[in-house]
Amino acid sequence: MDQKVLKRLVESISKSVNSFKKSEIECLIRIFHNVVGRGDVKLANVGLDRNTFRVILHSIFGMTDDVLMNRVFFAFDKDNDNYINVKEWVKGLSVFLRGTFEEKLKFCFEVYYFNGDGYISRERIYDMLKNSLHQQSPGEETDEE
Repeated sequence: MDQKVLKRLVESISKSVNSFKKSEIECLIRIFHNVVGRGDVKLANVGLDRNTFRVILHSIFGMTDDVLMNRVFFAFDKDNDNYINVKEWVKGLSVFLRGTFEEKLKFCFEVYYFNGDGYISRERIYDMLKNSLHQQSPGEETDEE
């Protein structure tokens, strides 16, 4: 990976991401390119596809719910091209890992918001949360009993 190009990319991303130090942004860029399998940071079309991103969510964050993983993907994919580019990767992780309460609240709204009516119903939240929780063992009591 060309060091000059990498430095310019770090500088560019650091202007819009305050929650990571420049050295951390550089590490995230390197991780991104290792996962994508391309070292050329100039390629605009290089990105994580949905399946690769889902593997990351599952293996690193323990996510198992398909719908939730897809919604997180779409929250990261700001330009809606079905790929997460390096800038979307770093910006998304900055909110996901170190965002302020307001940033995380907005992120969660993007993940749970489906139908364009301006709010998230209690039922939608319940369905999404119950699908993301681990299955209880048969002997465990539930609140519904």
